[in-house]
Amino acid sequence: MIYRLSMEFTVDKKQKIDYNIGSVLQGIMMTFLDRDYGEVLHRQSLMPYSQHFETKDGKYYWIINALTEEAKENIICKILDSDKRSLDLTYRKSKLNIERLIFEEFNLSEDRGEKDIVLNFKTPTSFKRTSGGYEIFPNVRHIFNSLINKYEMFEMNNLDDILFSKINKKEDFLEDIIKNVDIVGYNLKTEKFGIKGNYIPGFMGKVNIKVKGSAEFKNNISKLLQFGEYSGVGLKCTMGMGVMEIL
Repeated sequence: MIYRLSMEFTVDKKQKIDYNIGSVLQGIMMTFLDRDYGEVLHRQSLMPYSQHFETKDGKYYWIINALTEEAKENIICKILDSDKRSLDLTYRKSKLNIERLIFEEFNLSEDRGEKDIVLNFKTPTSFKRTSGGYEIFPNVRHIFNSLINKYEMFEMNNLDDILFSKINKKEDFLEDIIKNVDIVGYNLKTEKFGIKGNYIPGFMGKVNIKVKGSAEFKNNISKLLQFGEYSGVGLKCTMGMGVMEIL
């Protein structure tokens, strides 16, 4: 089960905000957490949540995804229990006025094994290079290696999950993906994501992929990509980067 809290809010008409507010929202989110749980998160290399800002139909939303029951209890439930009606943006001397809170639960579908898939990257997405710097163009290895690592953490106690059994043999599974999944088209642009005065380059836009192989393989790929709609892809997903949706 995956959990999502969508917070619809309004801002002063003079305020202009976009996805770069994500790092500020992460800081606000941390103020809701108990200190002990904050220390637990600090010790983890992969986070059991993602969060980001987005606009839809002219409205503003803060989206928080909890990938585990523990994260739901310690993040989303803490925010819901606080009963706050506004969030302070101290650096702008303004507030986000909360209009409504929407809590949802999701299961990943087992039977969406499409062979042609369009991914839309809604905020700058980037990957760390082992040699230093950032990889700012999508490729199959980077996208799916990121998703596999996050899914492994998410499903670590679900030994009956078929996809998890594949991820237990991570290198073999990743090589199968590289052989059977191709990027066949894209419409991308380069954008930067701001974090405390620094900027990380990344890509945004649409990527078309084609999946070959068995029905089970296609279902596993579909499930991984569905998971990515909540976990995010690449680095800094806890700050609002790497937001992806399946079109």
